[in-house]
Amino acid sequence: MTPAGNPVETALRESEARYRSALVAGRMGSWETDLEAGTRTWSKEGMDLFGIDLPEGRGQVGGEHDEYEAALHPDDRHLARDFHALADRQDSFIAEYRIVRPDGRTLWLSGRGLVVARLADGRARRLISIMADVTERRQVEEVLRIERERLALALQAGQMGVYDLDVVNDSLWWSPQTYVVFGVSPETFTPTRESVTDLIHPDDRREFIQGRKDALDRRQPFIHEFRCLRADGRIAWISHRGHAEYDASGKPVRSFGVSLDVTERKLAEQTLQEADRMKDSFIATLAHELRNPLAPIRNAVQLLGRGEAADPQVVWCREVIDRQVTQMSRLLEDLLDVSRLTRGQFALRREPLAMPAVVEQALEIAQPRIEEYGHSLTIRLPETPVRVDGDLTRLAQVFSNLLINAAKYTHPGGRLVLAMQVLGDAVEVRVSDNGIGIAAEQLPHVFEMFAQGAAANDSSQGGLGIGLALAKGFVEMHGGSISAHSAGPGKGSEFVVRLPLAQAGAPDPAAAAATKRSAADSAASPARCRILVADDLHDSADSLALLLGAIGHDVRVAYDGEEALRVAGEFRPEIVLLDLGMPKLSGFEVCRRIRETSWGRTARLVAQSGWGQDEDRRRTAEAGFDHHLVKPIDPEALEDLLRTLASADAPTR
Repeated sequence: MTPAGNPVETALRESEARYRSALVAGRMGSWETDLEAGTRTWSKEGMDLFGIDLPEGRGQVGGEHDEYEAALHPDDRHLARDFHALADRQDSFIAEYRIVRPDGRTLWLSGRGLVVARLADGRARRLISIMADVTERRQVEEVLRIERERLALALQAGQMGVYDLDVVNDSLWWSPQTYVVFGVSPETFTPTRESVTDLIHPDDRREFIQGRKDALDRRQPFIHEFRCLRADGRIAWISHRGHAEYDASGKPVRSFGVSLDVTERKLAEQTLQEADRMKDSFIATLAHELRNPLAPIRNAVQLLGRGEAADPQVVWCREVIDRQVTQMSRLLEDLLDVSRLTRGQFALRREPLAMPAVVEQALEIAQPRIEEYGHSLTIRLPETPVRVDGDLTRLAQVFSNLLINAAKYTHPGGRLVLAMQVLGDAVEVRVSDNGIGIAAEQLPHVFEMFAQGAAANDSSQGGLGIGLALAKGFVEMHGGSISAHSAGPGKGSEFVVRLPLAQAGAPDPAAAAATKRSAADSAASPARCRILVADDLHDSADSLALLLGAIGHDVRVAYDGEEALRVAGEFRPEIVLLDLGMPKLSGFEVCRRIRETSWGRTARLVAQSGWGQDEDRRRTAEAGFDHHLVKPIDPEALEDLLRTLASADAPTR
């Protein structure tokens, strides 16, 4: 027996204490298994780990009372036999498994088994096991595993790949999905900056390289879309977003980000763009085809109005036809205007305007509809001058649309109000009615293209549902705003337009208008002119010729391009109204040949066409036409133009 106070005993106790402290601190436990005796000796820490309490720490190996096997998780219980087999083959082995404590908690244990004695045949006799509670680590690993799986699934579902470029060592790592995005195989393709650049479409390569360099220089994220040439020859669209890390000197040391396959989106966008282009082409073609028959109808109506007083029923029929032709012409113009607005191809012709003049022109357009329904209209204008910088035609269109809309959706005999007031640096115009109102769920959509509320549809007043969309577009192009208000169905509506006032010092629109009126008043009815009308639509050509003849002009008619040139050479007209789409020779070619003659250099050439968009007007101007009139031609506008062209110093276009 070692004497008390023996240094060896003291050292052993201290070593034992340190060992047990280490076990407790590391949430570890140990036990010794005697396979020959069939016993297991547990340390206190081992029993605490397993949640068991055995007299003198003695347990049993094998049989129904084996406390160790009983504690193993059912899915891991087979490992007990595996560990015995491992111990027979090697002196040390790693073990990791789950146990279920008596309190129901499941723990993950990780550690090692060490064989300290063997039988004569080499089988393990005694072994020591030291295991640690690694449940928290395994839980963290499980969370990370799940997150990685989710990230991988998200990247796969989103057709996204991740990359990481070590700029210093010039090494590039790609996630598995990145290879899929670029259409290459990890077995045959090694990602490097050079090899990846070669995958980019040649037409997009330079922009990608320069954009990436600029982003790095500015220390900003790099966002770019480019085409990629895949191994199978297909072209894919890739959206790339990258970021960089920099060292203390500001030099990039790492670049990482994602690449997303957006081919489907790009193809969908191209399909939509093509559909939008076809829609615009269809609208323009529809307008052209409808304008052609409208032209002779309007001309014939004007001729009927120039004769002696006719039967009241005939007068009524003429007025109905005139109103409906005007309405159809307005619908066609609205269709073309909204098409140009959606493509961003609309330009305003701004000038100093007096707001009362805008309202007056709007009333000229809307008054027939207001009177048709028998409504009363109250106008409230401020006494002080109100000026804006705007396009008279478009602003008048805004307020005429609002007034017509109010008239359409108010029961006959209703009350309409247009009130204007100045609020700070803006003018506010309110157009209200006591009509059918707007449901709350429809209010957010009233300015959308082709939108009509349920109440509007029920009222069967017609229309395309684009008037308010146009009004919103025109108001916003003027830097203003428009809003709709209603207390609900049957409680009327109110539309509020706010426009910025013209800056101080702007020209006086009233003075400009007076100058225009003076010039107009000084010009008498147009002088007698020699006019050639060329149009392959006989009704259109003949009706326009009759109308011009009724005004007092000397008119000739041609029905194709070759006839137009022959008649023009004999007649030497001062003014030529040329349709653009004639057979044999187009109006463009007739214009060019007339301009080549000595008399044709001074003639006034006017294009008349169902095509009236900005691009059409640009083409006729470049071809040598002085003016461009859109069918059906407004008779008053035509007379004004002829008066202008007849003057000696008439400006072109």
